[in-house]
Amino acid sequence: MGCGGCCRYFPCLRFTIGILTFLAFLMGILSFMAPAWLERDILEDPRDAAMTDYKTYAYGVLSSGGVQKIYEMKDDVKTVKETKYTWQFNDNWNQWAKLEDQTVMIVYAVGMLFILISLWNIAITECVPIKNQSTMLIMMVVWDILAALCIGAAVIMYCATWHNNTTLKDFCKNSGDGTEFKAFSLGICKLSWALYGAVATACVVIFVTGLNIIAAYQAKSQRRDAAFRHM
Repeated sequence: MGCGGCCRYFPCLRFTIGILTFLAFLMGILSFMAPAWLERDILEDPRDAAMTDYKTYAYGVLSSGGVQKIYEMKDDVKTVKETKYTWQFNDNWNQWAKLEDQTVMIVYAVGMLFILISLWNIAITECVPIKNQSTMLIMMVVWDILAALCIGAAVIMYCATWHNNTTLKDFCKNSGDGTEFKAFSLGICKLSWALYGAVATACVVIFVTGLNIIAAYQAKSQRRDAAFRHM
């Protein structure tokens, strides 16, 4: 079926929904795993003594890492030869010992599960002949709304409780004058790209929800028109 006329946009719309849902899932997973929710430059300060080999460092939900300086000796002088980005998954789970930290991880993971279910539904809708496709699309609306709510709630909870996390508090607290590290206040840290990616994932899912509503309406219209033609 071509893509001309009002209801004939339906196949193209389903394809668009599938692509956007897949991209949202990839972006959400990458943001979940990336060591880039809170970051800052490494200071010449005693508390950063263990990170002197890093230019910048960042913490994510599941991992941490930063721009590491590679040194070389030249004329008995230690100089920076190059820099490279290194990261690792958090192996110190004491960082996530508190209930609010565990809740952030679980709620975000549940949101990603809802996106995966929605992606599975659109794959079934495309590959398997289903008589009442509007019902399947409405189910996808429900999954997408739940996914956006979970991811949004996880981001808000993270920003509201990051000051209770001992690792993040030691990393971002302001020892001098300036912004205090507390709920929704960054201290000496700054937001990094992975947190923005999580917010963008929720926004894309909300946009896909609107497309699903349109597709469900078009599917219902197609079914009604087909019934009229057979009368």
